[in-house]
Amino acid sequence: MTKKIILTLLLISILFRGWIFRQLITYTSIGTRASIEITNPKLLDRIQKESSKKTHSLEKIILLARTITNKELGFSSGQVSNNPNELIHTKKANCVGYAAMFNSIANYLIKENKLEQQYASKHRIGRLALLGFNLNQLFDSPFFRDHDFNEIIKLPNSSIILIDPSLSDYLRIDYVR
Repeated sequence: MTKKIILTLLLISILFRGWIFRQLITYTSIGTRASIEITNPKLLDRIQKESSKKTHSLEKIILLARTITNKELGFSSGQVSNNPNELIHTKKANCVGYAAMFNSIANYLIKENKLEQQYASKHRIGRLALLGFNLNQLFDSPFFRDHDFNEIIKLPNSSIILIDPSLSDYLRIDYVR
């Protein structure tokens, strides 16, 4: 009986991990990082192949940026570049690199689809809280002092969705708010 309850709870936590995560964890922006223009021909070619040069909605742009980022990068806690033009070759990134890659691709696709007057993607530096408790203060390492994520904004200035590309890659949680 106990085994069935544990398995049921495990299954529920896997199936509803996104909802559970969004109920427990909050993201607070404490800063921004500059967007990096994509100039690397290999990355531009990768985006063009994935997007098939079609006009896309914002939802499709978010999906393409997340898919390319997650396919191209693997997580590293070591010293790595945060420039998407280099990450396409090195394939290793921390949360800053994941957010930079997603942000650059999303903004590139927004521009390509002539949506820059309606939407923008912002690379945010943030703090994570579990039920209001700042999780970043639990770690002494500068590596964990903050966490980068992305915010999709409907212009002029209203947030639509928060996306954590590194979380998406490992837990398959597509958005955090």
